[in-house]
Amino acid sequence: MFKSIISKFIKPKEEDKVVCGCHNVTEKDIKNAIKDGAKSFEEVQAVTKVGTGCGCCVEGNKDLVNKLIIRKKIDENQIVCGCFKVTAGDIVAAVKNGAKSFEDVQAATKVGTGCGGCVEGNRALVDYLLKK
Repeated sequence: MFKSIISKFIKPKEEDKVVCGCHNVTEKDIKNAIKDGAKSFEEVQAVTKVGTGCGCCVEGNKDLVNKLIIRKKIDENQIVCGCFKVTAGDIVAAVKNGAKSFEDVQAATKVGTGCGGCVEGNRALVDYLLKK
C-alpha cells in the first residue's frame, strides 16, 4: 500500500513501466530477457510470460521486442547473415550510402542471397533503418 501511495508522487523510470499488467512484466524485464539471449518474441514470452494472460498487450509488446532485438544487433554489430558474414554494421552502412530498399541492401551486401534463412529478420532491420 505504501508503495502504491509513493508511486502516485514519484514517476517510475521508463524501463520500470509495466508493459503487461497480467504478469507485472516491465520493459526492463523484456530488455533483460533479450540481454540474456532471447532472440524472438516467443522466447521473451517464455522467459517473462508477457502477453500470456489476457493477450491485450501482445501486439504492442511484439513491436517493442522486435525494436529491442534490432537495436541489440546494431549495438553489438552482430553477424546477421552467416552465409556471407554480413554484419548489422554492413547493413547500416548500405542504408547510409543510399540503399532505399531491402533489395538495394541485398545488392550492396549479399545479405539473404545464400540460404535465405536470414531474410525475414534482415528485412525488419532494413525497414527499421529506413524509417529512422
